[in-house]
Formats: sequence, C-alpha cells, structure tokens
Amino acid sequence: MNYKRVIIIGAGASGYFSAIRIKELNPAIEVVLLEKTAKTLAKLRISGGGRCNVTHDCRSNSILLTQYPRGRSFLKKVFKRFSVSHTIDWFLANGVALKTEEDGRMFPTTNSSETVAEALEFRARKLGVVLRLLSSVVTIIPLSKDGFYAWQVNCNRGTNEMANAVVLAIGGFPKEAQYNMIKQLNINIIKPVPSLFTFNISDEYLHEMHGLSVIDARIKLQGFDETYNGPLLITHWGISGPAVLKTSAWGARWMNEKHYTTTVFVSWLNKTEDEMRTFLQNAIILNTKKMLVNLYLEGIPRRLWEFIIFRAGVLGSKISCELSKYEFNKIIENLLRMPFEIEGKTSFKEEFVTAGGIDLAEINPETMEIRKHPGLFATGEILDIDGITGGYNFQAAWSTAAIVSESIAKINDRA
Repeated sequence: MNYKRVIIIGAGASGYFSAIRIKELNPAIEVVLLEKTAKTLAKLRISGGGRCNVTHDCRSNSILLTQYPRGRSFLKKVFKRFSVSHTIDWFLANGVALKTEEDGRMFPTTNSSETVAEALEFRARKLGVVLRLLSSVVTIIPLSKDGFYAWQVNCNRGTNEMANAVVLAIGGFPKEAQYNMIKQLNINIIKPVPSLFTFNISDEYLHEMHGLSVIDARIKLQGFDETYNGPLLITHWGISGPAVLKTSAWGARWMNEKHYTTTVFVSWLNKTEDEMRTFLQNAIILNTKKMLVNLYLEGIPRRLWEFIIFRAGVLGSKISCELSKYEFNKIIENLLRMPFEIEGKTSFKEEFVTAGGIDLAEINPETMEIRKHPGLFATGEILDIDGITGGYNFQAAWSTAAIVSESIAKINDRA
C-alpha cells in the first residue's frame, strides 16, 4: 500500500519551506505539517528585530561557507543545489522583494517579518498543505517492510498519523534530553550548546555607557586562538554586537567548557599596535595644548575615551603634550587590549541558536535522508549546522529544506 503522504514535524522556516516545495514539485503528494504550539513560524516572526533577516547577499558559495562554524563541508554540496540566488528568486516570485543593507544582510523591503511569514502561510494554504496545530509528537515508529517505507507518528492527543516519509524540522534544542525522541531511533546527537550569545560583564563603569557603540572592534578570548572583529555595542549587562556574536559562535563549545567564565580582551579599534600608536600620536600632535580628555579620536565616542583614560590610570586633565611614555603606553594598552571578566552569557535577543543536533555523519547530503532510516529526513536547525549572525542560519534552513523536498517529491518512485 502506498500512502503517498508526508508528515513534516515543525512549522518553522525549514518545515514550511519543505512542505511548500514538496507540493510545488509534486502536487499529488499529501503533505501534513504538525506544530506543537498554537502559532506557526514563531522564531521567524521575531528574527532580525521583527524584520526577518531572510538571507545574506553572498553569491559566492566558497565565501558563504566560511560563515558557518559547524557544517561547512556538508553545506558545500547543499548550496550547489540551492543557493542564495535561488532563495532570493523564490521569495521574489512569491511576492517578497528583498533589500540588501550595507553589511550584506537581506530583509524584506517592508521591513516586517510578517511579510515573509504571510507569504509562506499563503503559499502553503494555496498548495493544499494540511496544518495541524497543538500536535506535539511523542514517538516516531518505523514500520518499513519488504522495501515499503512507512512511518507511524504518535501525537500527544493519542492520535497517530501514517506516512511513507517523515521530515524532522523541529529546530534546535538547548538540552540533549530534548532529542530523546530522535535518539530512540539510534540516531547520534552531537551535544547541543548555545551559540550566538552576548557576554555578561560585571563592570558598573562599563554599564553606565550602555548604548555606545564602535564600528570596528576586535575581540580576543584568553586561551582561545582566534580573534574576531566587527561592530561592538556596550549594553547594560556587558558587550554585544556582531564582533561578540561572531566570537560566541566560533567559540561556542570552548566557552561552554569554560562555563562562560573567562577573560575577554577588547580592542576598541581594529588596528595593529603600530597603527594604534601612530593614531594616538597624531591626535596628540594636532592637539598638543588640549587636555587629554578633550582629544578627538575618530571612531571613539567621548564617554568611551574618558573610560579608556580612566582604566589607564591617567588624569584626563593632563595636557596632551605632557603625557609620559609610561602613560602613553598604558593608554595604548587599554585601546588595544582592555581586559574584562566574562561572568556568563545572555541569549541574543530571542534568536536562540544551538551548536549541535543530529550528527551530520547520519545524513546523506544528496537527499537529507537519515542513512539508517529510509524515508526519514531532517532539515534546518535540528542538524549540527550553525552560522554566524547575518541571515546565514535562515539560508541553511531554506537550502536543506529544498534538498529534502527534491528527494521526497520523487518518493513515489520508490514506495
């Protein structure tokens, strides 16, 4: 018996896109989308500050892949089949024009995530995707026999659904225990740890400057080899911004092992030591008779400059040309390597991203099918794939969902 039926678990970005693309490619397949909550696309609606960072305008796959701390080798094959350009074209064809900001992030021209959510929901309804809300999956049972692929999906209401293919699109979980339903199928799970988080720093003087930002700072964690640069924002709990988020993404597992307590060194301008010395010396030469506190340093807000002088232990009332070599070096040290003690983390807004999930060795990148279980597929954040902030995680969701859909649209050839 052939059910010609697919169940997708999770009505998020990758779940919706999988459902839509399956119906676009093979309208004869019945697609049922199960969502455990009463609301669809919840994370998409709040992403990008409510604007939805749909993707990043990076058309070179080789460069695009460098933005993924985990999963880049796997995604190499995936992006060849469904790229950023494919994403842009699909959304445009479905009434969602995208605009590119200076940093390459792409948002709907309406600046509203509702535009994206409504487009996905409308397209799914038009194609006949069946949506069932408040349907929490308890167990997934394979019933395959004699080359026939069948699955029983048992839900919280005591109901069960039958299908010849199941797609896991349930997102990433912060705790390993939340993957038990999947682990019961003998699928290996890479321990999940948070990614994309900000640093908590207990420094009242720093907190007083919350809201200040610099355009291109550089971040270095003590004991971690790599450094990362980009905009940095001072918050009322510590530091945030792309430089910090990049650091947290690439150092996610390392910081988890350190229990999110370590020293971070902040360079307020992304300059080498020689460049920083020349930069400060030129500012002094141009303002030899001014008090140190009144120096103008391009890229350094006045209140931050006062803080740097304070941390260096130098009087702001000192005349610039009277600065001693020792004092000059102390200021350079605090411009280049100001130390702060990290005492925990804060999730970046409500956009929780995990490093971890289904081990990519379990997945066939050509089909997104789980090797041990024909007819069982996975897409999106449930996989051990994560990118830095900037639209990269959504792009991985669209692309992996597209591959799932292409594979399932042909399922009737096998069932």
